[in-house]
Amino acid sequence: MSSNKNTNRVLLIAVVVLAVALVGVLVYFLVLKSPSTLTVPSSNNNQGATQSSQSTQASMITLAFERGVENWLGLECIYNKYGGNATLNAINDTYKIAYNYLYEYEYTNNITYYIVYPIAQYQYLVSNYANCAVSESDQSLVSTVTSALSNFGTVAMELNMESNIPSNYIGTPLFIVFNRANNITYVIVGASPSVFYAINYSKAGNITTFTYQGHELGYGFKANSTQVAFINELSSSGLGIGNSNANVTVIEYLDPECPACTIFQLEYGGYLDHLIGSGSIYYVIQYFPTHVLDYGCSSPTIEPMLGTICQG
Repeated sequence: MSSNKNTNRVLLIAVVVLAVALVGVLVYFLVLKSPSTLTVPSSNNNQGATQSSQSTQASMITLAFERGVENWLGLECIYNKYGGNATLNAINDTYKIAYNYLYEYEYTNNITYYIVYPIAQYQYLVSNYANCAVSESDQSLVSTVTSALSNFGTVAMELNMESNIPSNYIGTPLFIVFNRANNITYVIVGASPSVFYAINYSKAGNITTFTYQGHELGYGFKANSTQVAFINELSSSGLGIGNSNANVTVIEYLDPECPACTIFQLEYGGYLDHLIGSGSIYYVIQYFPTHVLDYGCSSPTIEPMLGTICQG
């Protein structure tokens, strides 16, 4: 039991390591390059932010965290009330919104775009799925995040991720590909087409690894009986979409605020949707809050609630 707790703690720290670099960039821009207003600005910015605007910006960062987590809760609600296809559509549309704001952020170097896109995503969800408006306390939202991180720690331990993928590479999107016909399983990290190669390899009964610049970002293995039972449990506890009788299950761990998930969805989401619609895979969504920590750990009210997660 103690060993499991230690492993989970290490994996939580690994998640923090992944987010810390982005948190540092975010804080840098907040302190040194904060815009004078918090509406989405024109390219011409006034010089120097006032005390009032900095205070407002801190509030916006807190709201970005709140809306970021509520976007996930909204997707759960859409799944339960409107079904799997509506959930896929909502994911596609929210990532398109994220892309537009992230593009503007990269183009203008104005941090406001980076802060407000979770809020824009939430506004979209509420306007299109009014029954899924979410209003949770900060403590409840923090509990949602910490619980999801702890759950993922268990996943990483059960599937030996800590032995196969460098901790600072573990992030979203992350895929688990499982073929129940032969128990061949793959774990794939990153916004690349590797998940589709893994699907084909699993069908062929082949086991291999995927590397990038000498670092392993995907690996295959034959799941033992304990791991098979665990993967089946993950499948039943997530948001399952498509043909549940398909031999191949693809479990995606995502964060609605993840830029890499946005890239994957725009580049490869159409083909993934095709595989789901054709019935050749069973698609399951799970929550892994990585990028939303950028906002939480930069918020003066949320950061103390997250505690050691923001001290990695």
